[in-house]
Amino acid sequence: MQDAPQPGQYHHGNLRTTLLQTARKLLETEGPSGLKLRAITRAAGVSAMAAAPHFGNLQGLLTALATQGFEELSRNMEQVQPRTLNAVGIAYILFALQNPGLFTLMFRSDAIDGTQPGFRQVAQRAFSILEKKATAAGDASTDAAASALQAARWAQVHGLAVLALDGLLDPFVERDPGQTLEKFVVQVMARLAL
Repeated sequence: MQDAPQPGQYHHGNLRTTLLQTARKLLETEGPSGLKLRAITRAAGVSAMAAAPHFGNLQGLLTALATQGFEELSRNMEQVQPRTLNAVGIAYILFALQNPGLFTLMFRSDAIDGTQPGFRQVAQRAFSILEKKATAAGDASTDAAASALQAARWAQVHGLAVLALDGLLDPFVERDPGQTLEKFVVQVMARLAL
């Protein structure tokens, strides 16, 4: 006789993990606007009500997924060597290119709850990695100037990521037949001299 399943454990393993994995797969194929709770739970092989104890609702599930995204982004930026602002910025952009749906979701305030403490903590960790590098790379003489420099450098990195994801850098890339988007972004970052 089998033991009764423990809370959070189902015939296919940990339901929370399964729902997050399923949502991520759907996110990369359907995009953030295509994610619906019923579609996620159906693809996971459970009823829509099964997600409620783990996430409450769709926004809770998407916030948990965005939290995972910021954790991965932080790890990617922390692992680059040498850990210069330019290298950290490139890691940020490459993460976006490799995870377009997840990256987009991470910044969708209409889809996630940015007030959740767990989300805020990991998002702040990612931003602080860029912030520290921007501060170290700059020679701002005041706190206000340092803040402005940090924001400007993050805007450059994030802006390039969004332009790349939206296909707006494609015309530049297509001018050189041997060029790839990833190589082009690295060249742009080198020219910005971050």
